[in-house]
Amino acid sequence: MSYYDFEQHEAFCEQGKELVSSGCYEEALACYEQGIAIAPNHHMLWILRGGVLTHLDRYSEAKNSFEQALKIQPNDKDAWLFFGVALQQLGQYQKAYAAFDEALGTKQRSLWQKLTQAFKKRVYGITCVLFDAQKVG
Repeated sequence: MSYYDFEQHEAFCEQGKELVSSGCYEEALACYEQGIAIAPNHHMLWILRGGVLTHLDRYSEAKNSFEQALKIQPNDKDAWLFFGVALQQLGQYQKAYAAFDEALGTKQRSLWQKLTQAFKKRVYGITCVLFDAQKVG
C-alpha cells in the first residue's frame, strides 16, 4: 500500500466519523465502504462500518464486519467489544459473553477454573480439619 492509499483511507475514516456525529449513518456507511474498497485490510474501517450498522439495527451485517476486523487484527479490544454487542443483539448470549471476555482480556473458562481450584482447596482444608477432629475425639 502506498502512502497515498494510507492518506486516502484515513480520510474516509475521518469523513465517516464526522457523518456519524451528524447522525448521517447511511452516508457514513457508504464512506466506510469506499474506504474498505481501497484498503480492505484496514481493520479500523471494518470496526467503524460495524458500528454504523449497529446504529442502523443491522446486527447480522455488523457482526460480519467485526468478524472481518478480528481476522485482520485478532487482539483488538474494541472489535471484540462491539462484536459482543452485535452477538448480544442477535440473541447469541454465550458467544457474546465470550467476546466480552476477550475484550476484557479474561477467559471465562480460566476464571471458572480458578474458582473451582479455590473451592477444591477450601473443601480439602475443611476435610483435613474434620479428619483431624475425628482423630482427636
